[in-house]
Amino acid sequence: MRKRFAFTVVAILLIAGSVAQSQVLSYGAKLGMGFPGFINEEIASQRITLTTGLVGSLKIINGIQLMTELGYQRKGNKFTNQVWDSKGTVIADSTYLVKTNLDYVNIPLYLRFNLGGTSKFYIQAGGYYGYLVHANFTGLRLGEMVKKVPIRDGLYLNDFGIIAGGGIETPIRQGLGVILDIKYQYGLKDLNKNPLMIGNSKPLKNKGLTLSMGFYVDIE
Repeated sequence: MRKRFAFTVVAILLIAGSVAQSQVLSYGAKLGMGFPGFINEEIASQRITLTTGLVGSLKIINGIQLMTELGYQRKGNKFTNQVWDSKGTVIADSTYLVKTNLDYVNIPLYLRFNLGGTSKFYIQAGGYYGYLVHANFTGLRLGEMVKKVPIRDGLYLNDFGIIAGGGIETPIRQGLGVILDIKYQYGLKDLNKNPLMIGNSKPLKNKGLTLSMGFYVDIE
C-alpha cells in the first residue's frame, strides 16, 4: 500500500513537471470544519473540529490543476460509552466520555479536475501526509478513568492516506474567487505504536470528512 501511495505522488509530480510551460499559479487560504473518526471503530464518532490552511495550485492544462496545502487539522474521535459487567449487563450510572485529540500538520497533494461553467464545479483526488504534533486521551484506559492524558509517545507520528472530494469555485473578479470544498480522507497508516498507551490493541487509522470555504488569487 505504501508503494502505491508513493507511486501516485511521483506520478503527479512528473505530470506537473512535463507541462510547466503552461503554468498558472494560484494561492489562497481555507477555513472549515472537520468530522473525524477512526476506521472500524465500534461506536461512530461525533466529533466536529477546526481545519485551516494555506492553499497553492499549479494549472497543468485547461481543466486540470495540481493542488497542495499546508494546514492544521484536529483528528481523533468522541463518543459516550458504558461499563459492562462479566455477564454482559450495563452497570448503572456508568456512562463516560471517550475523547481522543490528535493535532496534525497536514500536507495534501492532489489533482483537481474542473468541470466547467462560470462557477466551476470540480472533483479532486490524491493523497495526504500528516505529522502528529500533539495528542491526548480522555476515557477508560486499562481499567482507569483518565482525562487529557498525553498519548503522543504511544502513536506513530507520521500518517498518510488518500483523499477524494469536490466543490465549487466562484470568481468574484479577474484573478480572485471563492471556493466551497468537501474532502473525504481515508488513512492507510496504523497509528497504534504502543497499545498500552491508549488501552486498545486494534489497528488505529484516521478517517474523516472536511467542509471548508476559502479564497484564491491567480498569479499569471
